[in-house]
Amino acid sequence: KTGIMTTMSAANMMMRGGIIMSRRSLVACSSAASRSLSTLPSRYDVATQLHAHQTTNYNHQRHHLFSTKTRRRRRGGASLSNDRDLSPQQFLSVANDLLDKVESSVLKLKNNNEGIEVTRHPASSGSTSDADGSDRQHLGQLEIKVPSIEGPYEGGTYMLTINADNNVALQCLSGNFTYVYNSVTSEWVGQEDGHSLLGILTRDWIRQCHGVPDF
Repeated sequence: KTGIMTTMSAANMMMRGGIIMSRRSLVACSSAASRSLSTLPSRYDVATQLHAHQTTNYNHQRHHLFSTKTRRRRRGGASLSNDRDLSPQQFLSVANDLLDKVESSVLKLKNNNEGIEVTRHPASSGSTSDADGSDRQHLGQLEIKVPSIEGPYEGGTYMLTINADNNVALQCLSGNFTYVYNSVTSEWVGQEDGHSLLGILTRDWIRQCHGVPDF
């Protein structure tokens, strides 16, 4: 009996020891988990970091956009020079091609715009349509008179003039502009800010007339 009681007591002590050890292990695991959880960022911290990241990206994009606008303003501030790669004969050829293209496109829309008059003037000395209003020799002109139609804009005269100093002048609804030829892009661009001649001509045309020209 004594041996049996001793064995049972030893077994009970081992079970109690195991329970105590299990409890201690559980407490240790719980403490470790708490420490791990405490190292995780809270919802507030995550939201703060996300907001800071988004703000940084926004400021970077805003700075890039502002810098781009600044560069564009600086480029537009300087006048563009004539294309020096073109000889006078080459310039006259591409300038006449421009007048041919505009004249052909407008004539296609003549039936849709009653009263339009299209006149091609040969090279001669006389008043040009430059913004400064100076009188000097020109190398050819295209004159387009448009009547008034229903809408906010009245009729008027478009004048496309080839000047002797290798540029083209345009008189249109938006005003008077001077253009130079860009041989790289094969486009006529504004001497002051680089805008497209055919672009502004198309915009003004659809304001005053019917149809869209295929310049």
